[in-house]
Amino acid sequence: MIVRSKFMQLIALSALVVIATVIAACSEFIEEEATPALTVAPTATVEAVVEPTEEVVADTPAEVEASAKLVTAEWMVENLDNDDVVVIDLRKEEDYAAGHIPGALRLTPNPVFQEEDANGVAGMLPSADHIASALSDLGIESSDTVVFYDGFSNLWASRALWALDVYGHGDTRLIDGSWNYWSANELESSTETPEVTASSYAFTGEPNLDIIAGWEEVLTSVDDPSKIVCDARSPEEFSGKDVRAAAGGHIPEAQNVNWNRAVDEQGVFLPAAELQEIYDGEGIQGDQVVFTLCQTAVRATHSWFVLQELLGYETVKVYDGSWTEWGNRTDLPITTR
Repeated sequence: MIVRSKFMQLIALSALVVIATVIAACSEFIEEEATPALTVAPTATVEAVVEPTEEVVADTPAEVEASAKLVTAEWMVENLDNDDVVVIDLRKEEDYAAGHIPGALRLTPNPVFQEEDANGVAGMLPSADHIASALSDLGIESSDTVVFYDGFSNLWASRALWALDVYGHGDTRLIDGSWNYWSANELESSTETPEVTASSYAFTGEPNLDIIAGWEEVLTSVDDPSKIVCDARSPEEFSGKDVRAAAGGHIPEAQNVNWNRAVDEQGVFLPAAELQEIYDGEGIQGDQVVFTLCQTAVRATHSWFVLQELLGYETVKVYDGSWTEWGNRTDLPITTR
């Protein structure tokens, strides 16, 4: 009876692991979603331009550390007719149809910037050819300045920018505040879909493998104080109360800085001084090698953008496998608190 009891316990435990893995795989994209964007009612024609004034609905984005990769909505207004600037909307099709930045092209981010790898890990960065094919369909050239935005706070936009940076696209940018800021300030919008002539896009720059990491490299942070994991998940996920893999918890010695602490209620990045105070307060220092992670490396790329592009940290790497890989392995250390 004792042998049978232990055998039944093993079967039950194995079933739980399988169920947890399936749940993580099925919900990988859902958990990365941010606050829903404001919806603009559809119109039959392009709306009139509303020039930004001191009486706009939302506050002007606060000054952050100078970064060529972060532009204001006002900069975007000035470059709407710039043929060298391509704007990509990463929101849902119905949101795009209801109103978007004039000239913006729409792209669904999940299948373009994430895929399951050969080891069965979901949410991993696809090949350069895979992404180049999607960019070709939009008529993008390697010389274009590519500006991404999403519904709120640049969560998916940061994943898209990071992916292009890994493979060496020359000029990538985000719009501070994304669509939420744009629509709240009643800036020019359109319901027209631009005509596109497909291109033969190819990455011409050198791949930047210094901004991506695998689990082997991340593991070295456990015993090396010169390296640290910045866990961008919620405190509940970090502590193990919210379990989204076979196991909950976090990597030993990691520090938890929820990604959404870097933006205000409008999705605009906080001033650099406030950002620095947040990360300093959690022990994330600029002289360390910093690995960012979340569940499927979407929130992690947002934190990467803050640390590298807005605060100027020298070495910041996205752990692309993130918790969907680490939490489903049995050979890697995990702790809870």
